Amino acid sequence: MKGLKRTVLLMVFGFFVIGISSCSLLSNDDGKSYFQSVNNDLESLNQRVQIINNDIVLDSLKSKFSSTSSTLGGDKFTHIANVESPEVNGKKLSATSIEIRANKVYISYHLNGSEYAGAVDIIDINDEENPKIISSLISEDTDINALEIEENAKILWITGGRDVGSSGYSLQGHGGAILGEKEIEKGVFKTGSGSYREIPLPSFSGNDIVDFAQDLYVVSGATGGGFYQLNKGNLSITKRVDNNFAKSIDRRQDDVIGLNLLADKRANFTIMDFKSDAITTFQTPFAVTPVDGKNVLEHTAAITYVALGNRGVKGYKFSTSADTPVYEFNAHGADVANGVTVDGKYVYIANGTDGLFITTLPRDGKTEPEEVYSWKSNSTNTASANFVKTNGQYIILANGVDGLNILKISGS
Repeated sequence: MKGLKRTVLLMVFGFFVIGISSCSLLSNDDGKSYFQSVNNDLESLNQRVQIINNDIVLDSLKSKFSSTSSTLGGDKFTHIANVESPEVNGKKLSATSIEIRANKVYISYHLNGSEYAGAVDIIDINDEENPKIISSLISEDTDINALEIEENAKILWITGGRDVGSSGYSLQGHGGAILGEKEIEKGVFKTGSGSYREIPLPSFSGNDIVDFAQDLYVVSGATGGGFYQLNKGNLSITKRVDNNFAKSIDRRQDDVIGLNLLADKRANFTIMDFKSDAITTFQTPFAVTPVDGKNVLEHTAAITYVALGNRGVKGYKFSTSADTPVYEFNAHGADVANGVTVDGKYVYIANGTDGLFITTLPRDGKTEPEEVYSWKSNSTNTASANFVKTNGQYIILANGVDGLNILKISGS
């Protein structure tokens, strides 16, 4: 296939402009209400957890081994539990994003449709056979589309959006997107005044966020959005790259890489190098649909993997010598690729109503995986997998309004 179009902008970040840094911060003790509540009651929270603890059977799409198997590459996969999505005012939320830190899983949720509401769960997986929700943050007026956890797990950052008419911010360059910071104390969300602060972002909805040294990098979209560097000390925007339909962002060695869709629906990658003060962009030669789909990228071991909807998942190295994919997989199933995550052995793909696909990593110069397996929980036949995350020991699969599947990987 034709390679990516490559553009390099050596502009000493003149391409960036400072913006929205003068907006005042709001916190729980300045008279503003965020319609938030914290639930740390284990009994009520864990009514949403269903313990399974059964080995799972992986259906083979392509394998040199058997057509079905409970193992792959010498590893056994176990379905540990399902977690039901929380409700706000009687309306079921949809799981949107996942992070794993040590023995905790953090999951964000939003409300589908034109109304706004969101939540974040903290799940303790220290007891491998009995995961428990230990804390939940509920927002009655704000969608939470993505989250990030500080390395020491004492701060949660969220991004999403609310009705701009009730946002409380100036409408200049702001359509409802926000970034918030919530304190965590002894593993659970802190209650009381002063434990939360936030700022408005450009555009309508915050879509992704990543922690990198002294800064946060946040994505918002669609129209009027882009990629933003924020100072963690005061949450002010210090640098920005404006790109419509900005989708996702991740760390990449000493720089960050962001994904957005161009006007002609082609995927555009922006590499922001803060050492050489250069911006490099790559555009695919093909269109990606749906435009409003969830397109997640994750950078692992020198490869950037990206879920490109109807185009499946591709992995790129983004170098001058190799600007074509080094990994490609498209299930050509009933749905499209929404999310991707990678460990040292496998690529995991959230493929909507098709469920989870597990493939081998690229090897021997081949772009297509040698083995491909699929799995879908029988208890969530209507589920649509939109996000997946792994730490090499657990796989956490987000299924929208059908909540989560928690899977465990162990040597056979």
